[in-house]
Amino acid sequence: MSSKPKTYAVITGDIVDSSRFTGEERRQLLGYLKNALAVPAQILGNAVMAFPFDIHRGDGFQGVISQPATALKAAIIIRAALRSSIKTTLSNTIDARIAIGIGSITLMPDTTGGEGDGEAYRNSGLQLDLMMQNNRMLFVKTPSEDINEELDVECALLDTLVTKWSAEQALAIIEFLKGKTQQEMAEIFNISQPAIGKRLQSANLYALELMLTRFDKLMQRI
Repeated sequence: MSSKPKTYAVITGDIVDSSRFTGEERRQLLGYLKNALAVPAQILGNAVMAFPFDIHRGDGFQGVISQPATALKAAIIIRAALRSSIKTTLSNTIDARIAIGIGSITLMPDTTGGEGDGEAYRNSGLQLDLMMQNNRMLFVKTPSEDINEELDVECALLDTLVTKWSAEQALAIIEFLKGKTQQEMAEIFNISQPAIGKRLQSANLYALELMLTRFDKLMQRI
């Protein structure tokens, strides 16, 4: 009897409205993106990356996660890192459109630029194209239609939270996901612990935690 193929998560994304950046701003944007893509491995551990994030076409990126249950957290980390990269008005915040594809991989990419292939890649890449048309910022597609229906609603609700994060809130979320206590965060940001608590509360941390926990349980059924 053949064993069940290993399941991966492919994360494909691009910077929203990147055309507004030109010249030196464009170079800075690339730096922000590179920094943001390094944060998931810092928080989740290098072992979670089956293939590191690669930047292509200037503002697009893709990476492979070996533990699908951590894929949503990785996507949230990337978006939080981008949103915290510059302090500006919410309308001018840097953000990314991200599609997570869950499934098997028949061909892993290589360091020479060869592209990967398989169910996870197709579930991710095709969805990103559709998201551009439907004004979605976060989407997950798995081999299970029942799970997809649930995640479609939950990701839409989660996205309404993330798109309202200020740079300060996004930074607090990142530190929380690193495992920092509110007191430790207060020392990092040089503000009071109650102020940190309010910052996390206004970022709807409780709802984010519920979603990450639910996502982990759903991935156990794949």
